[in-house]
Amino acid sequence: MSRTMRMRQTAAAFCLLALILHFLPQSTAAEQVNCLNGGSWNGEICLCPNGFTGNLCQDRVPVVICQNGGSWDGLKCQCTSLFYGPRCEDVVESFEIEKTVTAAVEVSVTVTSQNYSEKLEDPKSEEFKKFNETFTEQMKMIYAEIPEYEGVVIKSLRKGSIVVDYDVILKTRYTPEYETVFQSISSNMKEKIENATKLQVTVNNNCSALLCFNSTATKVQNVSNFVISNETCQQQVGEEYAKYVFTETKGDKVHCITACSAGYKTSLDCHYGKCQLQRSGPQCLCLTTDTHWYSGETCDWGIQKSLVYGLVGAAVAVLLVILVILGVLSTRFRREANRQKFKVSQMQKWNEEEGRNPGAFHNVGFDHNEEGENYVHLGSMYSNFEASLSHINPEEKIQIQRPEIVMTSL
Repeated sequence: MSRTMRMRQTAAAFCLLALILHFLPQSTAAEQVNCLNGGSWNGEICLCPNGFTGNLCQDRVPVVICQNGGSWDGLKCQCTSLFYGPRCEDVVESFEIEKTVTAAVEVSVTVTSQNYSEKLEDPKSEEFKKFNETFTEQMKMIYAEIPEYEGVVIKSLRKGSIVVDYDVILKTRYTPEYETVFQSISSNMKEKIENATKLQVTVNNNCSALLCFNSTATKVQNVSNFVISNETCQQQVGEEYAKYVFTETKGDKVHCITACSAGYKTSLDCHYGKCQLQRSGPQCLCLTTDTHWYSGETCDWGIQKSLVYGLVGAAVAVLLVILVILGVLSTRFRREANRQKFKVSQMQKWNEEEGRNPGAFHNVGFDHNEEGENYVHLGSMYSNFEASLSHINPEEKIQIQRPEIVMTSL
């Protein structure tokens, strides 16, 4: 075959291949995959919802029980701010929070544009509610340029036109200099309320503002009642442990801590133990060392192991001595009992040899058949016996009563 022929055949093969590829169905997009259990296909993989895993989201993730208020999101335990760990089992020392400080400024003003009524003394009355709404709106306009202003709280309404005793509530972020900041705010606030009461006065029984005031009766006290609330901390740790969490400042930051948090003014000193927060509250778990045992509420009482071992050894030694003494006494008692038993058996043996019944009475001293050195015959004892009747009167009569016979019928 010539070279030209081979080239023609090769060209024909390429043309045939091109025609085949041209008429084959072409895919312009990646194949669509049906994901299970609510999963979605992003063109490459299945995006599974919480609780499922696998190439097609076909496998369910085992549910894990989280401790200390943690919640399972399908992948891991979401712990509260006070705990950490795979199961939220460990307690953090402390955690920082964005803290605000609240303060109150006592103010007294006299409203001259309204008349006093005894119903204003009742916070539940419609008169009080209406006055409170008007007064609050008026104060909001007066203190509008003070960013720390939070509102007012009316404490009392007294007679004298209407004398209003109220607190101005201020709130700012915590800094170590927060008291100085509040003093500056208080001065600014005092200036504004004094200017307002001078301008908003009654002229010819007319008041151009919501309320008018007596400019000479305004009194502003210093800032007081600084409050750093524990509520923020308690909300972050859950209801179960909320009562054991409180705030304490350290440096220029506010920390949420418990009594088990180390390095704070209110930290619980467990001495020779470790503080652990439990559901019943902070508790000291006492240590045991090579030389001591520790106990007590704060593990402050210890006892030497060597002392205990010595006392136990002494007690055991005393007990052994007592047992030895009892053993010796018991042995002597048994020997004495055996000796007495032997004597009795010997006496019985002797009696048997002499022909006597064991246990029978034998009058040795008065045996008539027994002849002895000291033997006295009974006949010789009574041979000289003679009755004496000289003291008896033979003339005296003895009267004996005759017995009575009683007849009975059957």
